[in-house]
Amino acid sequence: MKNKTFRKDRLALTISVALGAAVLPQMSMAQEAGTPSKSKAESMEEIVVTATKRETSLMDTPVSITAFSQDQLERTGATNVKDLAGLVPNLDIGYDQDQASPVIAMRGVRSTNTSELGDPSVGLHMDGIYSPRPQGAMALMFDVERVEALRGPQGTLFGRNSTVGVVNVISKRPDMENFEGNVGVELGSWNNRVVKGVLNLPVSDTFALRASFMQQTRDSYLDGYYDPNQWDRRRLPGYAQNAADLEGDAQTRIQDRNWWTDKKELVKADKEDFYNNINQYAVRVSALWEPTENISWMTTFEKYQDQGAGSINTIDCDKLELAGGSCEDIYGPGADQYTVAVNTPGELDLSIDSFRSSFRWDFSDEMAFIYNAGYAVQERSNLVDIDGGVTDWDMELWFTDTEYASQSHELQLQSTGDGPLQWIAGAFYFEENNDMNGLFNAHMNDSVFWDQPNRTLESEAVFGQGTYELTEKLFLTAGYRYSKDTKQDVGGHNLSCNRDWSLGEADAGFPGCYPAWVWADGLDADDYFNQYSADHFANPDIYTVATNNDTKGSWSDSNFRLGLDYDLTDDVMVYGYVADGFKSGGIGDVVVETVQDPETGEYVLDENGNEIQIRHDSNYAPESVTTYELGAKGSYFDGSLNLAATYFYSDYTDMQLAAPESVYDVYSEDMNPASDTFGEIITNGVVVYRTKNAAEARIQGVELEFQWAPFENGVFAGYATWLDTEITSDFETRWNFANQELFEIADYGLAYSNENTDLYRNLKGNELAASPNFAFTVNYTHTFELGNGDRIIPFVNVHWEDDSYLTYWNVDKHEFPTSTPEAFSDKRDAFTTVDVSVRYVTADDKISAEMFGYNVTDEIIPYWAAGGDGLVRGPMSVPANYGVRFNYNF
Repeated sequence: MKNKTFRKDRLALTISVALGAAVLPQMSMAQEAGTPSKSKAESMEEIVVTATKRETSLMDTPVSITAFSQDQLERTGATNVKDLAGLVPNLDIGYDQDQASPVIAMRGVRSTNTSELGDPSVGLHMDGIYSPRPQGAMALMFDVERVEALRGPQGTLFGRNSTVGVVNVISKRPDMENFEGNVGVELGSWNNRVVKGVLNLPVSDTFALRASFMQQTRDSYLDGYYDPNQWDRRRLPGYAQNAADLEGDAQTRIQDRNWWTDKKELVKADKEDFYNNINQYAVRVSALWEPTENISWMTTFEKYQDQGAGSINTIDCDKLELAGGSCEDIYGPGADQYTVAVNTPGELDLSIDSFRSSFRWDFSDEMAFIYNAGYAVQERSNLVDIDGGVTDWDMELWFTDTEYASQSHELQLQSTGDGPLQWIAGAFYFEENNDMNGLFNAHMNDSVFWDQPNRTLESEAVFGQGTYELTEKLFLTAGYRYSKDTKQDVGGHNLSCNRDWSLGEADAGFPGCYPAWVWADGLDADDYFNQYSADHFANPDIYTVATNNDTKGSWSDSNFRLGLDYDLTDDVMVYGYVADGFKSGGIGDVVVETVQDPETGEYVLDENGNEIQIRHDSNYAPESVTTYELGAKGSYFDGSLNLAATYFYSDYTDMQLAAPESVYDVYSEDMNPASDTFGEIITNGVVVYRTKNAAEARIQGVELEFQWAPFENGVFAGYATWLDTEITSDFETRWNFANQELFEIADYGLAYSNENTDLYRNLKGNELAASPNFAFTVNYTHTFELGNGDRIIPFVNVHWEDDSYLTYWNVDKHEFPTSTPEAFSDKRDAFTTVDVSVRYVTADDKISAEMFGYNVTDEIIPYWAAGGDGLVRGPMSVPANYGVRFNYNF
C-alpha cells in the first residue's frame, strides 16, 4: 500500500512539474522588465509541420512532435532515419543484422519482426506516403524540407502501423522562381567520403524541376579478420583460404576447438569491403506543375542503392569479463568490442526505387481535393555470418533474392475556409506483393531454405477528422478510421536438407545437410566439404518440405481520436486527448505434423489409406495501444523561449513479440552441438520465426522540449524525458536468452526444450525494451559575426541516457542457477555522447566549411542483445569519428 501511494504521489508531482514548466512562465511575463532584444527571437525560426495533414505552426499543433531541417540534420550527422535516435524524445533505434533493417522503438513500443511477415510499430512515411518495410528507414535523408517525428497514436490520419508514432520525411519542393543549387563534399575517419548536390530549375512560370543526389563510401571501423580455421572456407578469398599454418599454441576459440584441421593464422580483412563499411548512393528527381492558382501536381522519382558489406554483431567484452573470460580468448591477442573473425564475408545489395505523386485541386474557396499515390520496389540480397566466428557451426544467413513491391492510394477532401469547422475525410488503399528466397546454413548442423513466391497484403481504410471551434479559445477534435487488412501466402514453403545417416553411404548421403561422412574413417571431412561451391546448398532440389505455408488471415479495427485544446493566450496552449492505434495481426509459417501411433511409432492412416496430418499455423492477432495525453506548448519572452511539455499514459494490449521458437510438439532430428564427436542425435521442435501475442503492458512518461535564445546569437535546444514501462499481465513463457549459460545446462537440446519446465519464467513486472527511465539531450549553437559579415558558428550536442534493457527478458529481474547472471545480462548501462562542430560561413551564404566530431567521448553503446555461446553479442555504436565538410551554394 505504501508503494502504491508513493507511485501516485510521484506521478502527480511529475505531471505538475512538466505541464507547469510549459505554462507557468506566462504568469511571470507581466512582471518582466523591459523588452528583450528582437534578435533573440530571430535566432529561432518558426517551424511549419503537417502533422494534421495541413500546414500548421509546430507550437500551435496539439500533437507531440519534433521537427528537423536539413541543416539541423547535417550538423548532428543524421543521414537516415536510424540516426534520429537520441535526437527525438523516447525514440530508440536498434539494428537487425539478419534482415539489414533498423528496429524502431518509440515510447517503449517496437516490432522485432523485421521480415516480410512483420509490421513496424512506428509508421515511416516519405512525403506523406506510407513506406511498409523497415529497411526503407535506411534510405538517405538529403535535400529535405524537414523531418517530422510524431509521438502517440496517429492512426486516424496516418493509418496502419502508426501505433505509437510516425516519422515523415518531407523532401524539398521544386522552386519556380529561382535557378539555384549547391554542391558539397565531406571527408572523414576511415576514408569517409561524401559527395552531394542539388539543382533547381524553373522551366516556366508554372513548371519546375529539382534534382538532387548523395553518395557516401567509408571503410569499416571494425578490426576484421578472415578465419580459415572454420570448417567452411568456400566463401573466403583465395589468400585467406591458403593462410599460413599457425606456429605454436592455439590463440582463438575456433583454433582450439576445430581439432580436425590444421591450425592456420587469421588473415586481416580489407576494411574497404568488410562488415560495417558504407557504399551507398541516392538520387531524386522532382517535378512540380501548377497550371493554375488552384491546381498543384508534384511527382517524385527516387532511387536508393546500398552495396556495402552489411553489418555484423560483435561481442560485449565487458560482460564476457564478468564471466571470467575475455575477447582475446575468442579472437586472440588485442581483440576488443570491435574485433570479429568470420568465414563468410558480408554482402549486401539493397535497392529501393520509388515513385510518388501528390495532386491537389482547390476547387472552391471552402474545399480541396487531394490524391496521393506511391509505388515502390525494394530488392535485396544479403549474406551475413550469423555466429561471427564464436561457434563451431559456421552459421550464415543468405537472402538470395527478395522483392517487395507496394502501391498506395489515398483520396482526401479537405476544408480550406475560415469557418469554425476544419475537417478532412478520405479513403486509403494499400497493396504489397512480396517474393523472396533465402537460406539459413549451419554447415555443421542444419540448413533451411525458404521459398515464398507470393506473400501478399491488402489494406483498405476510410477516415475522417475534424476540429470545431467551440469558443474563440476552445477547440474540439474528433477523428475516426476504419481499417481492414488481409494477408495471404500462396505456394510458400520452408525446406530442410535431405538426410542420410547411413555410415556406409557417405558419398551417396551427400549432398545432405548432415553429411554422414563426418564419422567415416579415411575421409578428410574438411577438404571433402570445401570442394563444393559456396552456393551448393542454395539448390532447392536437395531439400524436403518442412512447412507448407499456404495460409490467409483478415483483421479489421476502428481507431478514434478525441481531444480538446485551449488557448490560454495568443502564445500558450494546453491540450488533452485520448486516441488508440492498431497494428494488424499476421500470418506465419505452417508446420504440418504427420500423426504417429505413440506406441508403435507408425504413421496413422485415414479411411482412404492416407496419412493423417495436422496443420499448426503461427498466425497472430492485432495489437493496440490506447493513449491518454495531456500537453502544453508556449512561446515566451517575445518568442525567445519555446517550451512543450507532455504527460502520457498508454494501455498496450495483445503485445506482439517475435522470436525463433519451436512450434507445438512437432519434432525433427538434429545433431547435438554439445557433442564432441557430433555423433549424438537429439529431437528438437521444428523452429520457425514466429510472432505471438504475449501480454499487456502499461506505459507512462513525460516529455519536455525546449528552445531558448537567452542572449543575442545563441540558442539552446533539447529535451528531457521520463519513461515508465511494465508488463502488467501474467506472461509465462519458455526462456530464450543465453539458456545454457543462465541455467547451466550443457545439453543444447535440453536447454531449449519446450518440455523442460525449469526453463519457464513469468515475465510479469518486466520492463519493455528500449525504455530508459530518464534521458536528456542539450545542444547549443552560437553565431559569432565577423567584421566583414562572415560568421563562425560552433555547435555542441550532449545526449545522456539512463540504463535500459535491450530485450524484454530483463535477466536481472529473475533467478537462475548461474552465479554470474550479470555476465549474460540484457541490460545496457547508462551512457553519454558528445558531438561537436565548428562552421565558417561567408557573408553571402555561398560558401561554408565545417569541422566536426561525433561521439567524441568514444562511448561503446550496444543497440541489441543476443545471448548464447558463452557470451552476449549485438550491434555496437560507431566509435569516435571526425571530419570536414565543404558546401557551395549558387
